[in-house]
Amino acid sequence: MIITKEGKILDIDFEATVQYYQEHSLCDCSECRNFYAQAREKFPGLTTFLAELGVDIQRPDEIGSIALGDEVDYHFVAYTVNGRILEHDGYEIDIRDGEAALSIVIDNSYFPNEQKIEDHFTVTVYNIRLPWELDEPFPEDAVAEEKPGLMAGIFSKIFRKK
Repeated sequence: MIITKEGKILDIDFEATVQYYQEHSLCDCSECRNFYAQAREKFPGLTTFLAELGVDIQRPDEIGSIALGDEVDYHFVAYTVNGRILEHDGYEIDIRDGEAALSIVIDNSYFPNEQKIEDHFTVTVYNIRLPWELDEPFPEDAVAEEKPGLMAGIFSKIFRKK
């Protein structure tokens, strides 16, 4: 079925996409389980956007994340769609979903978890942060300190009080 999304014309095989996700296993790490537990409720707009492409928000192919204090910064959440990009304007799609300003990139140059599907493209979502809601502590190796960026460090040295 051919659909248009924000300057992109997509030919989606909905049956194959649903079948793909029925056969696809989910990651069981705590950060991913935290995402699965609350993504649908926290992001109804994104849930609808992905559903229009035949994708369930709670079944990503790959998540890149880091735990920060009492929340998780999901650097990216990637989904696979069976089909083809017929026309692409090269721009990301920005949506506001509640308090979150999300960026969505639709392309066919990325293969989450090295999936082996002939006609497919990926939908990758950026800028997701969620509170930690699992009834378990952060894994020790996943917790990171927020550090100032390079420019903040340079400015602090230049403009420090004497």
